[in-house]
Amino acid sequence: MITVRVVVIVKNIALLSIILFALTFVAQAQIRQAQGRTVDERTQEKTEQVDRTERELRQLEESKNGTPAEVKPAVMNVDVQMALTKLEYKNFAEAKPNTVKEITDGDNLWLYVKFNGKLDRYVYRLNEENALERYVLFVEYGPEGDTMAKGHQIIEFRKDELNLTELKMSLSPGKAGNNKSLAIFIRNIATSKPGRWSNELRITNNPGFPRGFNDYLAKAAFACDFTRGFTKYPKMTKPFESMVLRDTLDETKLPIEGRFDDAAVRSAISDRLAAEKITATRVYFSGDNWLEYSTLPMTQRQYRTVTGVVQYQTGAKCLYGIAEILQTYDQSNNRYGNTIIAFTKDLPTPCAAQK
Repeated sequence: MITVRVVVIVKNIALLSIILFALTFVAQAQIRQAQGRTVDERTQEKTEQVDRTERELRQLEESKNGTPAEVKPAVMNVDVQMALTKLEYKNFAEAKPNTVKEITDGDNLWLYVKFNGKLDRYVYRLNEENALERYVLFVEYGPEGDTMAKGHQIIEFRKDELNLTELKMSLSPGKAGNNKSLAIFIRNIATSKPGRWSNELRITNNPGFPRGFNDYLAKAAFACDFTRGFTKYPKMTKPFESMVLRDTLDETKLPIEGRFDDAAVRSAISDRLAAEKITATRVYFSGDNWLEYSTLPMTQRQYRTVTGVVQYQTGAKCLYGIAEILQTYDQSNNRYGNTIIAFTKDLPTPCAAQK
């Protein structure tokens, strides 16, 4: 009997040891598993924290560079404001209190545009086939409230101009220099009729048609009171062009040289000079870029222009010519072409002006 009890006790002790070992193993496994989850969770939390920190640093850096991390849509006539005046002022702040709402035949007119922040935020970035990025805004002229405007023009900016916070442009009589004038006003107003008309200028970075009533950065409405006659504006197209080219009406002055240059356009001018039997001493361009227009939206009647200047001599006379180059937009091939040159020649200039 004693032997039997010892065996039973031994067996119970062995079974208890196995159970305790098993419980210990399970407990350790559960601890390891819990510790493993804690490590994973901590790793994930650390990763998320690093990501948040990097985003915050990136946003801070972008803010320092003047480029907001998230650009909100501009509120029309709030983030961008426009003012029309009959006199030239130093800046928008001086011009705004002198805003005009009515013009008469032949009035000088200036447009001021003020941006909340830098121009860089508002331009439309146009990527072309040659991988060059262009910075543009779209301008419309038309009857007030009618978004199917009478005229369209693209304003293009150089990269170094994207830090601008405001623009000042002469609508009439015109001023030389990149974006110092806006031709859309005189091009449209000169074709008006006697009467009283409600018109507006609009500026947008929305390239699409049709544009909604609020798809604009800013609008400037004005009444055209031509009830007492309309003779001056129709005669101002050519003087405006002279002012843009020379900053003067004196056509003996050579147009001011710009930054624009194009080998294909130079070649077209050379062909025209050969036909005219003119040997040029110098050819250059007046202006910084192509000026793009459209007489009607959503049609193929879209074109661009640039001005070439040709200097030459005939005997002792120093002369020059103006080559107005126009290219129409080929919608089917998505490019400009069909170059047309209107050449005005034999304009006298002092020989001292020749380089």
